[in-house]
Amino acid sequence: MEALDPRDRLESWKEIASHLNRSERTVRRWEDKEGLPVHRHAHDKRGSVYAFTWELDAWRESRRQLMEAEPPELVAAAAPGPRRWIWLGVAITLGLAAGAGVWFLSRSSSPAVRTPNPEAERLVGLANFGLNAGRTQIETGIRYYQDAIRLDPGHARAWSGLAAAHLVRVWFGEVPAIEAAAQSRKEAEQARRLDPALSQPVRVLAGISHFVDWDHPRAEAEFRTAMELDPKDAVNASWYADFLVDMRRFDEARTFYARAHDLLPRWLEPIAFAGNAHFFSGNPDLAIVEYERVLESEPNFGLGNHFLGRALVAKGEYEKGIARLRKSNELLGDVPISHADLGYGLAVGGRRGEAEALRDELVRRRTKGYYPAFPIAAIEVGLGNTGAAFDWLDRAAEERNMGFYMPSADPVFDAVRSHPRFKALLKRLHLDTVRP
Repeated sequence: MEALDPRDRLESWKEIASHLNRSERTVRRWEDKEGLPVHRHAHDKRGSVYAFTWELDAWRESRRQLMEAEPPELVAAAAPGPRRWIWLGVAITLGLAAGAGVWFLSRSSSPAVRTPNPEAERLVGLANFGLNAGRTQIETGIRYYQDAIRLDPGHARAWSGLAAAHLVRVWFGEVPAIEAAAQSRKEAEQARRLDPALSQPVRVLAGISHFVDWDHPRAEAEFRTAMELDPKDAVNASWYADFLVDMRRFDEARTFYARAHDLLPRWLEPIAFAGNAHFFSGNPDLAIVEYERVLESEPNFGLGNHFLGRALVAKGEYEKGIARLRKSNELLGDVPISHADLGYGLAVGGRRGEAEALRDELVRRRTKGYYPAFPIAAIEVGLGNTGAAFDWLDRAAEERNMGFYMPSADPVFDAVRSHPRFKALLKRLHLDTVRP
C-alpha cells in the first residue's frame, strides 16, 4: 500500500506552527481547546510531538471561521548582536556588488522552480490511503487525486498517487486487473514525464511488472531503481519486500520490511507484512507476535486483523481466526482479498455450509458483472475440491489477478502445491524457478 510522503509529517511545534502560519503558542492553544490533530510519541513527553499535514489541512478547513478570526502572525526574529551586524553589513555589500550579475545569469541558466497549486497540494495530502487501507480509503483517495489533477495537471505526485491507487484497487474492489494496470501504467508514465526524479511512479511500474505482467526480473530492476532514486522512501522498501515474499526470499524480505519501518516508524503496514514473511516461511507463532504488536497500536487496522485471522486458522484456532477474518472483512470494506481468506477459513474450520454459501454468492456476482476468480479458487482449495480449485485458478491467471500474494508463497495453496496442475500454473506465472 501507499504510505505518506515523508514531507507530509511535521516533527515539532515549530514545524506545525509554520505550516499553519501561526505562533507556537497559538497552535498549542488550538490543540488544547480546538482539537488540533497533534500526536505524541510513545514516551509521551509533552514536547515530543508530530502531526500530518493532511490532518492539519482538514482541521483548518473545518475551522475556517476560527482561522479568519485569528489572522496570520509574524514571529519576530531575534535581533542580531554587534558582531552579527558587522557580518550582515559585509554580506549586504557583497550581495549588492554581485547581485546584478547573478540575477542576469540566473535568468538564462537556472531552471524554473515549479510551484504546485496549493489546493491541489492539500488534496494530495488528503488522498493518502496507506495508513489503514481499505475499499473506502482507496476510492476516496482516487477522487482526491483526480480533483488535484483537475486543478493542477502538472502535479507529478498526484499522478503517481493515482497510479498507485488504481493498481491496489485490483484487490480492494471489483475491477479487472488488465484494465486497471493499463490505466495505472499511463498515470505512472505521466508522472515520470512530469518529474523524472520521482521514485513513486517507478515503484508502481514495478508492481505492474510483477503482479500483472509476470515479468519478475524487470520488476526487481524497477524496484531497485525506485530505491536508488529515493533511498529514504519507506514505501519503496516495503513494496520491494512484498515482491521478495512472492519470490520466497523471506530473509531478504524481512530486511527490507525492517528498513521501511526504520524510515517510517509510525507506519504499521511493514510490521504486519514482516509477520507474513514469518508466516509464509512456516513460523505462524512469530507472525502472530508481529500482528498483535500492530493491533495494540491500532485495533481497527484492517490488514492487521486480516493477517492475524489467517495465521490463527493455520494454527487450527478456527473460531478465533474466523472471528478476526469477519472483522477484517468489515473493516476492509467487503473486498475480494477478505472474501478469499474468510471463505477458506470457514471451509477448513468445519463450517462447510457457510463456505459453500459464500462461494455460491461470489459465483453469482460474476454473472452480474466483473468479480475476480481468485477468491473462489481459495475457497475451493479449503473445501478440498481440487479440480474446481484449479479451474478457478486458471480463470484467475486469464484475468491476471492471482490475489494479494502469488500462489508461489501463499500458504493457502500448500495442500495442492505438489499437484502437477499447480506446477503448470507456476510455470505459466513465470514462477517455476522459485525455490520451494
